[in-house]
Order: sequence, then C-alpha cells, then structure tokens
Amino acid sequence: MSIPGYFLIKRFSVVVLEGMVKFVLANFVNINSEILVISANPSLLAGSGISGIVHKAAGSKLEADARPSAPLTPGQAIMTPAFNLSAKYVIHTVCPRYMDGQRGEAEQLYDAYASALALHSQAPDTKSIAFVSMGTGVYKWPMELAADIAVKALLTSTFDETLMCFIDERTRLIYQAALNRYL
Repeated sequence: MSIPGYFLIKRFSVVVLEGMVKFVLANFVNINSEILVISANPSLLAGSGISGIVHKAAGSKLEADARPSAPLTPGQAIMTPAFNLSAKYVIHTVCPRYMDGQRGEAEQLYDAYASALALHSQAPDTKSIAFVSMGTGVYKWPMELAADIAVKALLTSTFDETLMCFIDERTRLIYQAALNRYL
C-alpha cells in the first residue's frame, strides 16, 4: 500500500539489542509489526503527520472505534483494531506538547511510551510493536530529549520485537546515541 505524501524509503535496519529493540528506516504504515503506535491528540480524531497517515490508511472505522474513549490525557493510551492496515492493532497514545520542560512534560512523554507498552497485556499473543519518534513534530519536542525518553521506555518492552521507525538517518543516529548512553 502506498500513501500519497508519505516517503517511500528503502529498507535498512540496525539491530540494537537482539530480540529487544530494532531501529529501522522504513515506511511506518507498511512496517511488518502486529501493533503500530501513534501519537494521538486527546480527542482521538485523525490528526496531522503520522496520525493522519495511519488514519487514512486504516479507514474511517479507526477513528469511529477510538473516539468513544476520548478524551485522553497526556501519557494515556488505548488500543483499537487496525482495520485496513496490515498490523492487527493501533495504539493511540497522547504525548504532551513541549513547553519549557518544567511542567512534567518528560514524565508524560515517558508515560505515553510506557502506557503503549503496557497494553501488551490486552493482546498477549502479539510479538511485535512499532513506534515512531513521538512528539518531535507539531508538539515541538527537542529531538535529543525525546530520543532519551523514548529509549529509556523502549528498553522496558516485553515484546519479542520492538521497532523504532525513522524516515531519515539523522533521526536514527540521534536515537542510536541515546541508546548508547544506556548500554
């Protein structure tokens, strides 16, 4: 499936921790994962960026299924079927806007990742989960800070395979540097 306006990128992956975390340059919508995690707005309506792309690819049932759970607060997450996507489920998690780093934003961003990972208990048969760099678009998170928080959370994953998808090498390298600080 090709989504207009979404970059098609040659697959390239770097195994970071065997069986734990894998960094991948790939089209997120088409990644081979049972669960896709998107940064959602509190209303759970289709947003811009990756959220909008995933909603468009999944079809209108995705928003219709998620919306009754709204509103969510930053750090909360829900899981819905993935409908027209190749994944089984979509996890919608709300990231906080970055203001000044003094309002609990770091804890809320960590909670967004952790809440998504905790939903493994609702789908214990799933083995893989895929994330993108959440909060670094319209929510204005500094990339290095967001990477550090994301990696810290991803290292707690109970999935057999935890993927972090990127559209460019620069972002992947920032996340790799964050991971190296934890190794």
